[in-house]
Parts: sequence; structure tokens; C-alpha cells
Amino acid sequence: MARWRLRHYLAAERRRIGLATLAMAGRAGVLVLLPWPLKFVINCVILGKRPPHWLRKALPVLAAHPLLLLNVLAATMLLLAVADSLLDWLGNRLFLAAGQRSVRALRQDVFDHLVRLPLAFHRRRRRGELMSRLVEDIGRVQDMIVIAGTGLTPHLFTLLGIVVVMVLIDWRYALLAMATLPAFAFVSHRWAGLLRTRLRRARAEDGELWGMAQEVLGTVPLVQASGRERHEQHRFARRAVRSLRAALAVSATQAQIAPLVNLLIGAGAAVITWYGALRVLAGSLTPGDLLLFLAYLRGMVTPVRQIAKAAPQLGRAAVALERIRELFAEPIAVADPPVPVRPSVCAGRLEFHGVGFDYIAGVPALRDISFALAPGRRVALVGPTGAGKTTIAALAVRLLDPITGGVLLDGCDLRNLPLSYVRRQITLMLQDAPLLHGTVWENIAYGRAGAGRADAIRAAAAAGVDEVIADLPQGYDTRVAEHGASLSGGQRQCLAVARATLAGARVLILDEPSASLDPLTERRIAAALVRLSAERASLVIAHRLATIRDADLILVVEHGCIVQRGTHRSLLQEGGLYAQLLRGQPADAVPTVAAE
Repeated sequence: MARWRLRHYLAAERRRIGLATLAMAGRAGVLVLLPWPLKFVINCVILGKRPPHWLRKALPVLAAHPLLLLNVLAATMLLLAVADSLLDWLGNRLFLAAGQRSVRALRQDVFDHLVRLPLAFHRRRRRGELMSRLVEDIGRVQDMIVIAGTGLTPHLFTLLGIVVVMVLIDWRYALLAMATLPAFAFVSHRWAGLLRTRLRRARAEDGELWGMAQEVLGTVPLVQASGRERHEQHRFARRAVRSLRAALAVSATQAQIAPLVNLLIGAGAAVITWYGALRVLAGSLTPGDLLLFLAYLRGMVTPVRQIAKAAPQLGRAAVALERIRELFAEPIAVADPPVPVRPSVCAGRLEFHGVGFDYIAGVPALRDISFALAPGRRVALVGPTGAGKTTIAALAVRLLDPITGGVLLDGCDLRNLPLSYVRRQITLMLQDAPLLHGTVWENIAYGRAGAGRADAIRAAAAAGVDEVIADLPQGYDTRVAEHGASLSGGQRQCLAVARATLAGARVLILDEPSASLDPLTERRIAAALVRLSAERASLVIAHRLATIRDADLILVVEHGCIVQRGTHRSLLQEGGLYAQLLRGQPADAVPTVAAE
């Protein structure tokens, strides 16, 4: 699959690749011609032999004046060298441009695929390992394109031209010169397979190493607060040793290739030189012809050495293609329907009808979930950790698709609607308030495509968090560190509320948006959410039950099922799990019937 995709990307650059190939073919022709002037210098100028008949007929003046012939031959060698340089430059430039454009398109598609893969995939894979595929593996593919285009292609053309010319001159001598090629092919095939196997293991170890490093560096506060620096250092060292051993195995294999190739080259050169010298002594071969054959032998050796030299890079690229193919083989569980329904307006009524979901086949995470959200209606989800509340929220915004039943927006199954429409009409506000590296206003504006700084400021004012932002060092232009590390939990949550406000969705999915705020900010945001919810449907995942006593409907979830439903007052009177959850909370967090 990856190879097909690579051919697809290269096909988009076929014009450049075609011109580059023509340039490299022309260069190969020049390289085949380069030794010929030297042959005539030896035979006709130095040894004084008569030029061949075709040269005497075409250029009789040169044939009669050796010094003039020498000057012409030297000028011809200079012109051939200039042509070689120009064609080499043109071919390299075109191949490099085609490779870079193709790899940019491939990297874009890999990234697009990664951001569309389901959450379950990202939860089980380390970000560092995925980054190594997006950056390093695709970089290996670019190296392969460059090597194949600028290194192997001209040499293979040259090798083909040399073989043809040698056969035309003396086919017996040509067969002897090519006798070592099968041995080269065997060595290349044998060691290339071994090298690929060891490179595959080395790349896997590198991916694990960088994945672990990114994981630890992303949780440095936890590491330091737990006093686990030494533990993580040892763990990194053990993983680094495994990576080193895999890399040393690759190096050992690489180190064996060059000596074997050089041995074969030396043996072949010795035999060919010995046989050619005997032919010269016997008078059946001129010294110039021997020199020409030796030059062509060197020309044949160069591609072989280039292939041997490129074997590690080609092996790394082959492993990289396998790893990229693995990513593309991961199915996109949530995608646009083939023929989507495109509503003109959204009323904002969200319904769950008998929804069931499994993360693991045969192990239900949700069973027969049914309820409805209507504009101006607030529904709360409560329950113990792992009950399925977050899964319900993910299904509501179509981060997941149900196994059974359906989630409907205005009576239409979410699976029949465009993803962009669903995500525009239903917004999910997470408790941990993820932020991106950038300014405060850019993080708020992220909630709606095309929003600008003024839109972000208006949204923050509508959410009632503008005073919190005004207290930041540069206000709305304050830079936010990666993952919002430079802001407090309350400040991050304020930005998330403003972002949700700006999104303007008809349905709000809120994962306890005020759980990490101080009382003053909590009251401010609570008031903003009341205003937001007045005309919108809202689903609140409640961790502190004091925040949802005014909900129109409270759903109590346990083991993936709704075990109780009703208002706060009716559930208190009913008892059961809801009352148990209330008793397990701090006294100041537990609402009482009297409080109503």
C-alpha cells in the first residue's frame, strides 16, 4: 500500500522526473564517450599508429598531424567534462525538487490520516513514536528518492551503455569483464535482506526510546514531585542500550558489505588486466583498447560501489515504508458518509436511542443508553469513575460511533451527516482544557474557523472571563506554552469556556467546566454557562454534584447503563446510587433538599 502511494506521489511529479531521467541518460552517454579520446591519444598520438579508417576519411587533416589531433582530443575531453557537469546539475536539481515535493505531499497525507484516526488508536500509541514516523521515517523516504534519482539512475544508465559498447568492441573480453556481476548481485541480495531485518529492529527500538523520552519530558512535574528522577534516568539508559545494540548490529552488517565488494572488484580487475595484457602482447588488442576496457571496467565498478554504498539508506527507506504502510492500514473509524445529508439549519435536538458501545469486542462499555437533549434543556451525567460518562460525551460529538442504536441530531443519525457539520453544531469542552502553543486570543479563536482577535475578545466578554484574561501579563497577546503549561488550571478553563462560547454550537457537551476554578471565577463561568444554555441543549458530565442540582434531568450511570434518572429532588427521595454518591462528597459540595 505504501509503495503504491509512493508511486502515486511520484506520478504527480512525472514531468520533472521524466526530464531528470533524460538528463541522466544523456549524462550516461557522455560518460560512455569519455574514455574514447584517451584511446586515440595512446594509439595515434603517443604510439604513432594510424587512426582508424573512419577518422581518416572524416578528418584527413587531423589524421595527418598528430599534434593537431592531440589538441582536438583534449578539447573534446574538456567539452565532454562540461556536458557531464551540466547534465549532472540539471538531473540532480530536477530529481531533488521532485523528491521534496513528493515527500511533502506524503507527509501531509500521513498527518491528515493521523489526525483522523480514532481516539483509541492515539491512546494506545506514544506520541514520540508517531512523531518518529512523521518526521524521521518520511525523511528516510526522501533520502531514498534522492539516492535513486541522483545516484543510482545515472550509474545504471552508464552501466548499460558500457556493457553495450564493450560487447560491440570485443564480446569475449566483455563477458570476462562482466563475470563478477553475478557475485555482486548475490552479495547485494544476501546482505540487503539481513540489513533490512536489523534496520527494522533498530527503528522499532528508536521509536520506543523517543516515545519514552517524550512521555517523561511531558510529565517532568510528576517525575520531580515523586522523586523519580533517578528511576527515569535508569529506565532511559536501559532503553538507550537496547537501541544502541540494535544500531551496532546494523553497523556490523554495513561494515561487511564494502570489504566484500572491494574484494570482488580487486579480483575482477586483476583477472581482466592479466588477460588484456596477454592480448596486447599477442597483438590481438591495442594498448589503447586495453586502456579503454580498463576505463570501462572502472565505469562498471562505480555503479556497483554506489549500490553497495546506498544499501543502508535503501534498507532504512524500505523499513520506513513498512512503518508508514502500517499507519495507512489503520482504519479511520469515524468518517464522512458517502452521500451525506446536509441540513440547512440546526434546531439543536440531540437524542440517544438504545446506544451500545464496545471498546473491546464482547465487553460492553455502554448498553441501551437512551435520553434526549432539547434547546434550553440541561441534562447531567453522574456516576462513579469508569461508568461510561466520557464515552457518552465522545459519542455525542461523534468521536466514536455506536455499535448498536444511534445518536440523532434533529432526527438524523450523526453517521449520515458531514463530520464538519456535526462538529460545528456540537462542541465538546473537556475538563483538562487542552490548549495549543500560541497567544491567548488564538487559543480562543480556535473554536471557530476564520475567527479573529476581535471575535475572541467578544467571546471572552460574553463568557464573563475577560477580567481573568486582563490580569495576564500581555492580556490577550500573552503567549501560551505547550499544553497550557504557563497558565493555571483556572486560567486554562476560562480560555476553554470562551472558546466554547465562540464556537456558537447548538449543543454543548461540558465535562465539568468549573471543576478547577476558584469560587469567584466559578460563579462567573456558571453565570455565563446559564446564559449559553438558555437557547442551547447542554449535556454536563458532573464530578461535583453541587453544580448540577438545577439540571432538568440527571442521569445516573453505572457499568455502562443508566440506572437512575430524574431531578435532584426526585433522586434524593428515591435513594440508590445517587444518594450514595452524595454521601461520598464533602459536606460543602453536597446539595440538600432544604437548599432548594
